[in-house]
Amino acid sequence: MAVKKWRCLVCGYIHEGEAPPEVCPVCGVGPEEFVLVEEKERDVTLSEEIKVACRSISHGMYIICSKNGERFNGQTANSLTQVSGNPIQVAIGINKGNLTHEYIEKSGVFVANILGCDSIDLAKHFGFQTGREVDKFKDISYELGAETAAPYIKEALAYLECKIDQKKTLDANTHTVYLAEVVGGGILNKGEPMTYSYYHANRK
Repeated sequence: MAVKKWRCLVCGYIHEGEAPPEVCPVCGVGPEEFVLVEEKERDVTLSEEIKVACRSISHGMYIICSKNGERFNGQTANSLTQVSGNPIQVAIGINKGNLTHEYIEKSGVFVANILGCDSIDLAKHFGFQTGREVDKFKDISYELGAETAAPYIKEALAYLECKIDQKKTLDANTHTVYLAEVVGGGILNKGEPMTYSYYHANRK
């Protein structure tokens, strides 16, 4: 008899067994959030498992902001990491179709706002709509960074002002990977940094 497979409706994790797990090992939800995977779905099980495995990589959650003249935009992102310490440099991947990508290309700067666990709504606000249709900064408390004149969000735990090296970018198919030097920043609030897994478990 074939082993039953159960898919988590929250994060996509696939569990094998006669019954769903008591707790999802990825996002922490209970068995009520699992559905039985039908035979026709099993051909995509591997790709789903790969996606879930990638979510297990330790990520933070950030709002990446940039500018185009006097216009600003920002997006939620998780693909940022520090890659060197002297000078301090970070790498970030941005989808080529996003307005933030367009602004970074034009200005050469961005601000990485580091989110706390109490900023789920902020992450959704900047992640679930496009700046091509709405002004994401309307009713958002922000200031402009001293080094980049790009916005940092006062609700964030901290922010990093970054300038990219146009000669050190990588074409990653759907995304561009930018290498950037951190030229400014600061601590704004106290709190626990939000992780990617925490975001997926609590974003409803």
